[in-house]
Amino acid sequence: MRPREGRRVFAIKGVGGEGRALVGRPSKNNVGKVRLFPVGVDTAKELIYARLKIGEPGPGNCHFPAHYDDEYFCQLTAEQIVTRFSKGFWKREWKKIRPRNEALDCRVYALAAYALLNANINQIANRIDRKIETVKPKPEPVSPARRIRRVKQQNWVNGWR
Repeated sequence: MRPREGRRVFAIKGVGGEGRALVGRPSKNNVGKVRLFPVGVDTAKELIYARLKIGEPGPGNCHFPAHYDDEYFCQLTAEQIVTRFSKGFWKREWKKIRPRNEALDCRVYALAAYALLNANINQIANRIDRKIETVKPKPEPVSPARRIRRVKQQNWVNGWR
């Protein structure tokens, strides 16, 4: 994992519990001594469910491709929050209401990855718009007859072998 950190590939681990940060501070207390980021899955699920409630298109609304079937949305909504009384305190926890919830788990980790990468979406969109506006024509290939060959200089730096 360590050689991949330069390419922004990170190790993450889901951590339950109310009030945790979406992505916490990394810890190196593990077998590989790599940075392991804790992901507050309860916080992420609350954020996802709040965004699913937004009906009109705009900021925060979840957009889905048309080819997603009903099973995906059943998995996305496979958990619900339940409040129970435990040891003298009210406790909120997520309970499965369907056996499969892979879509929700993938969405939680995708949201955590987005938060971890700290991407500036507006800057990326502007860069894409500029590339579309200034489409450069491909340069004409240079024929072999017109190519100029560089002669390698022989001096003590590159000719000592």
